[in-house]
This record gives sequence, C-alpha cells and structure tokens, in this order.
Amino acid sequence: MAEIDTFFASSLENMICNNLGDTTYRSIQNRLFEKYGISITQSIKEFTKLDSVLREFFGAGAEGLEKKFMDRICSIKSKKDKVENRFTISDPALSQIILKAFGDEEMSKILNASIGEPWTITEILEKLHIPTTSGYRKINFLIEHGLLVKSGHDYTVNQRTVDKYKSLFDNVNIDFNNKVTVNVQFTQEVIANSTVLQTVYGK
Repeated sequence: MAEIDTFFASSLENMICNNLGDTTYRSIQNRLFEKYGISITQSIKEFTKLDSVLREFFGAGAEGLEKKFMDRICSIKSKKDKVENRFTISDPALSQIILKAFGDEEMSKILNASIGEPWTITEILEKLHIPTTSGYRKINFLIEHGLLVKSGHDYTVNQRTVDKYKSLFDNVNIDFNNKVTVNVQFTQEVIANSTVLQTVYGK
C-alpha cells in the first residue's frame, strides 16, 4: 500500500458516497466484503480490488466514473502534466492540509528539505535545528496526513531499525490569483507505488 492512497482515501470515499447514493454505496460495500473481506476505505488503499467491484456494477463505465471522481480530487490538465506527474489539487480538504503545512515555517522547512532525500526523524530535527517538542508534533501531522512518507530505513548504533521519511512531493506551487490553487508534482516513486493513480491515470 502506498501512503498517497491513504492521502486520497477519505476524499475518494466521500466522492463515491455522495455521487452514487447510499443504496449503491452500501451494495458496493457489501460486495467488497463478500469478495475480499474489506471495506470501501480499505479497498481505496488496494484500488485494484475496488476497481474490479465497480466494474461488476458499471461495466466499462467504471473507468469513466473513477476518472471523474479523481479529477474532482486531483486533476491532470495536459499530457505534459501527466508525463511530469503534475496535478492540481481540486479537493478543498486536501488543499487546506497542504496550505496549512506550507503556511507553517517549520513544516514547510521539513517538506522542502526532505524532497528527494529520506531522513530519519532525529536527522530532520537535528539538521533543521527544530525544537524536539514542536518538531515531533509537526512531523506527526505531516505523516498522519500523508505529506511525509516512509522511504527506507536506517539503523541506530545499537542496531535498532528506524524509518526514514521524505516529502510526498517533488514540487508544490500555490497560486493566489483570483482563488487559491494548489499545484503539486508527485515523486516518481509515489506515482509508481500508487494503485489509485496507476489504475486511473496510468492507462
């Protein structure tokens, strides 16, 4: 499971429920449990399973539905954007999470410093000179909301395994013209590991 699929999960589940209605939502939920023993929330993190059930209900139309739902969460504007992994975050809740993170000096510093280079939490705090108490709180926020993702591990002097983390993004651009627009570029690793993005946009 990729952390980015967790990042999308709540918004995508709400999108399915709000657009397909309670009856269809419950029918899909029941079929997922019958076929795989999982809920809709879990199936978003293993998207090929949700895709197979949606195809049982909607046939070839499932592909268009999935793209419609994802375009309302994060959309690709052009073929060039697809190649460069650039997306516009359309979902207000996800935009607010990103804006909150980059609006905080320390969280912004953490995300920018960890682009392309995974660090342990201790390394992040030490290298960026961030106080431990606020640093742990802010790192936990970034991990919990999927903006800082696991990428390998390291060993302490007593051979204890510690996780390393890096930014979900290669680049973030926030445009304040007329309305706030959040444009992001996901890392190649994130795209490759995402069952949601590979299923919906990888075709």
